[in-house]
Amino acid sequence: MNIDSKGLFRYPLTYLLLAAALLVGCSPRVYTEQDQDAKLQGYHRFAWLTPPPVPVRDPILDSQILESRVHHAVSSDLKARGYEEVAPDANPDFLVTYHTSAKQTLQSTGPSFSFGFIDAFPGGFGTVGFPVGPEVQSRDEGTLMLDVLDAQSKRLVWRGWTTELLNQDNYSDKSVQDAVKDIFDKLPVQH
Repeated sequence: MNIDSKGLFRYPLTYLLLAAALLVGCSPRVYTEQDQDAKLQGYHRFAWLTPPPVPVRDPILDSQILESRVHHAVSSDLKARGYEEVAPDANPDFLVTYHTSAKQTLQSTGPSFSFGFIDAFPGGFGTVGFPVGPEVQSRDEGTLMLDVLDAQSKRLVWRGWTTELLNQDNYSDKSVQDAVKDIFDKLPVQH
């Protein structure tokens, strides 16, 4: 292989596209579902709907602090998209609320294999095997779900959610803002 004076930068667009593809692969996965009969195009004004109180399942996920962060992130993001936030009694077009959940998942580091020895001598110890396998770890996974409800019918018309490993960093203002933005990027109507 010959490398001229430009070296590896001979085809900068190729390297730029490769870097972009790698970054896209690192972005969180966002899932959505939508009521196909809903007319989201007519929505301009929204109100925050505080989730109903439920028994505390997870003190981190069921906190007023996290609700405040999600509310602030939702308000900021939707306002930046051109929507107007109003009070729930000021005739909004849609309501926005959120849900969280956590579950434990098992993660494996990869495939496993075994090897062993067979003692073929009389009076020997027999077969000895050594399993070599992946490390399996239990991890906490958290889901942030945003719901858009029609304000008149109170019917769910759109839902978006993302799931990530839970750790203390996921609850920072920036992490919540990023997750909300990633979810609302999938909202089919952009102002």
